[in-house]
Amino acid sequence: MKGEKKESKITLQEKDKQALFAVLAVVAVALVSYVAFFAEAPGTPSDLDTFVGYVLGSSDVALFLDARGADTDSARIVFQCGVDIAGGSLFGSKTISTYACDDNECISVNSEQNGSSKLTYDTVKRNLRGVPYIIVKSGAPDTKFFTNHAEISVDASYDQSCRLG
Repeated sequence: MKGEKKESKITLQEKDKQALFAVLAVVAVALVSYVAFFAEAPGTPSDLDTFVGYVLGSSDVALFLDARGADTDSARIVFQCGVDIAGGSLFGSKTISTYACDDNECISVNSEQNGSSKLTYDTVKRNLRGVPYIIVKSGAPDTKFFTNHAEISVDASYDQSCRLG
């Protein structure tokens, strides 16, 4: 008996199996909910004409001015770029929701309600879903178009108009 080893078996009782299944089900539902409601869908690269077509087919549009992390001069250019876009003819008479974020807060201005309110960055990102939008942010000057949005990056050296249309 000295050299014998005892084998230990771990068996799950029926209640343990049910509890494990319940935990896995809750995790699965949480994951699906996150993807459906909070995860940002990647944009499909496109071109200016496709984006403009999407804007023209919508009654609501959004403009997001993201100056988080920008120095003072770059932030000024981000906001000026937004003014240029809003003053262009691309959005026409559509209802425009404008969001602006800096390092301290985000605000929202809606052309239909003619009022402003403070929001979190995550709330702004959620509000952009389902409408064509343009995001202007600080970074090396660049413009990218996607089917549902455009991304414009500007910095203090940017000396062109952002007017679209």
